Amino acid sequence: MIKTALIGHPLGHSLSGVIHNAAFKALGLDGKYELLDVKPEKLSETIDFLKKEGYSGFNVTIPYKVEVAKYLHLQDYLVEYAGCTNCVRINAKGEMFGYNTDIYGFTTAIPENIRKNLEGKKALIIGNGGAARAVAAALVMMKLSVIDFKVRSLEKASAVSDFMKMKFKNTTCSFAENLEKISDYAIIVNATPLGTTGENANKMPIASSLLEQADKSAVIYDLVYNPAETKYIKTAKEMGLYTIGGLDMLVYQAQKAFKIFTTKEPDFNVMKEAALKYL
Repeated sequence: MIKTALIGHPLGHSLSGVIHNAAFKALGLDGKYELLDVKPEKLSETIDFLKKEGYSGFNVTIPYKVEVAKYLHLQDYLVEYAGCTNCVRINAKGEMFGYNTDIYGFTTAIPENIRKNLEGKKALIIGNGGAARAVAAALVMMKLSVIDFKVRSLEKASAVSDFMKMKFKNTTCSFAENLEKISDYAIIVNATPLGTTGENANKMPIASSLLEQADKSAVIYDLVYNPAETKYIKTAKEMGLYTIGGLDMLVYQAQKAFKIFTTKEPDFNVMKEAALKYL
């Protein structure tokens, strides 16, 4: 049996198991994908367990996308580039290889003609965690000239600030706890959990009064995928703005991770339909 998993904390609303298990079934593979809610003090122990029990690999989500690097034997260039890992393959020797499939997922979910129109323009990322790093790396690769961050705490954002200065010296960026205007951004990305089903469901990463200032050609992107349409996305749609929800990104990155784990190419539509059915 091919054994794979997702590790993170908390995992209450993850769709990864639904998506990956649908791919196993569609391809006729004897495999399973598990959700492992791992508390910080159990991370090292859990990784040892995955290696000893013969898991082919695992995905990584909040809050371990940066920390997991210390357990890796090798990592691909996108992990180096983004400073975070969301996918790990384990070989027969128990050696671990890190990948970042979030960059691929984030980028592929944006239609090519829109990606081209973003070149040389300004972006706003809301958040400063591992997901925000992957988004920043993707936007640099898409040749945006300015990447700004809206964060809750400048002190807590210091790690991302240092990362941007070290990795992307030619990209202008700034960090702010409060925003006064957003009209000059071509893309605004929510990389926080705000809007996720549960206690954060009715929360928005920025106030609707501020969102009203967005340029009418701006892309409003939400990494949150559960619900499929967050309050942030609904509000932006009502304002006539172009929106991208987190579900396509999730499925694209899962598709790439599944191939890393199994060497088999799963069907995007099968995975997405399973997610939508669950939602």
